[in-house]
Amino acid sequence: MSLKLNYISGNPRANKILVAAQLANVDVTSQLLEWKDLETPEFLAKNPLGKVPVLETPEGVLTESNAILQYVVRGTPLVGANEFQQAKVKQWLDFASGEIEPSLIQLLLPVFGHFPINPAQATTAHADLDWKFRVLDAHFANNQYLVGDQLTIADINLASYFQGIFQFLYGEDDRAKLVNIVRWYKQVSELPAFLNLFGRTRFTKKPFPALQFAGHHGHEHHEKKEKKEKQPQQQQQKQEKPKKEEKPQKADDEDEEKPKKQVCEFDTLPPSTFNIDDWKRQFLASKDQAAEFQHFWNVFDSQGWSIWIVKYIKAEGEGKVLISFRNNCNGFLQRADPHFKKWAFAIHGVYGDVPNLEISGAWIWRGVDVPQYLKDHPTFEYLQLTKLDATKPEDRALFEEYWLQQTEDESKVQGLTARALYYFR
Repeated sequence: MSLKLNYISGNPRANKILVAAQLANVDVTSQLLEWKDLETPEFLAKNPLGKVPVLETPEGVLTESNAILQYVVRGTPLVGANEFQQAKVKQWLDFASGEIEPSLIQLLLPVFGHFPINPAQATTAHADLDWKFRVLDAHFANNQYLVGDQLTIADINLASYFQGIFQFLYGEDDRAKLVNIVRWYKQVSELPAFLNLFGRTRFTKKPFPALQFAGHHGHEHHEKKEKKEKQPQQQQQKQEKPKKEEKPQKADDEDEEKPKKQVCEFDTLPPSTFNIDDWKRQFLASKDQAAEFQHFWNVFDSQGWSIWIVKYIKAEGEGKVLISFRNNCNGFLQRADPHFKKWAFAIHGVYGDVPNLEISGAWIWRGVDVPQYLKDHPTFEYLQLTKLDATKPEDRALFEEYWLQQTEDESKVQGLTARALYYFR
């Protein structure tokens, strides 16, 4: 049987299908696409909606990831051992897509920078997930997997959602309330097939910073409730005060309610002669980037800016699959605060060979210390930062090597072949 899966690298809906195929020993050929490919007549003939994944089979084309998931491993215990279990598997597939996914989209897509966080929607979404997770946690208190004691595609599918939840949304305090879900998730996510496609999960210590302003887990709701309960008492106190005091008191309240303007740490630094925007445009537009670096060292202000090598500290077992490591690298850049781009410029990517890939990059940023923008990144604890000295020839050479060796699958940096490169700008 010849099966070909069309998808874009890092797509979690495709990854769960490939995990199931590996567990069931089903051979599936990968057809990697770019976003532009989804608009071609050839692809639209397979799926007029222009979406992935798409499975090509001897019998025709299949779309929708859950349908593909069930088809690829049909006839195996992964879809359920009997008709009742098969129905339970479908029940849990529907539960994930209908009960978990809508709220998760409201929370996770802003983290990736697809649209701004909406505090009211985020608070509602968190509350919705919280009570559904309590139901789910109670289920796992008496069951090893979603369908009894047998791993099925329902577990693989749900675990693909929880990777994002535990990496970005639910910190240590949240996970402490979901011990049974965490036990189940670790059991599924540490399967070799899952690790090969999704990589090892980095459990965040606290929710992604953007969500902390959204009334995380109903805090905003409780604060409003508390405020509302105090309101009659406050009104009574106001009525007891002389009228002449009411006006000044109101003015004071208005002053206190005015939001304080947040000051960026870089705005407080002394002026610098180096303009990062000018350098970005000049470097990216140049046909001779090596020559541009001769100019760079003449204009670079080492008192107001600094240069660094940023390396990702791998967990055991990571770096064996290029697709998942590319997704890891790209995800790191997407999750960085977008305001940081105004003050930084980097070439960051995946280097080396399977099964020992590395993620690292050369960075320029404002100031001479590690900025708060980076400290607030949910994966900061997994970064190794090395500050370079712009006056040392060997440090200059290392920095230039990253920036000038940019031909994927050909160029080498520190002896490692560049496999996937990205700009942070």
